Amino acid sequence: MTKTLGSLTVLLLALVGTQAVMAQASAPARSEVKKETAAANKAGDIKTGEGPAYVPPISAKSELPRAEVKKEAAAANKAGKIPGTGTGESQAAAGTESPKQKASTSTTTREERKKVTAEANKAGDIRSGDANIPAKDK
Repeated sequence: MTKTLGSLTVLLLALVGTQAVMAQASAPARSEVKKETAAANKAGDIKTGEGPAYVPPISAKSELPRAEVKKEAAAANKAGKIPGTGTGESQAAAGTESPKQKASTSTTTREERKKVTAEANKAGDIRSGDANIPAKDK
């Protein structure tokens, strides 16, 4: 029984060892892999990150002269095509009105807002300090 078990162990080790040697023989050498990687990198075939494999660089130099660009920007501003300039279609209608602009178009006076705020503060509706503090129960 011991002889059979020893023979089986030797046979098993021989099979596993042969398989490992065969796997290494079929793999390319490290220097070959490095050459292939360098060539692919130079050709731009290696994808990096989550973006596209190759994005051509954007030209930093404009095709138009500076005076022409300024002229186009002024015309677009005058026509109201640049948001946030206060010209053209109203920003409230376009849905791009900032909170500061909304407050500036309020129908209540400052005194009325101060009065409402003071009443809310006195009633305990306005929290102070840390936002995690629960409001007072009435």
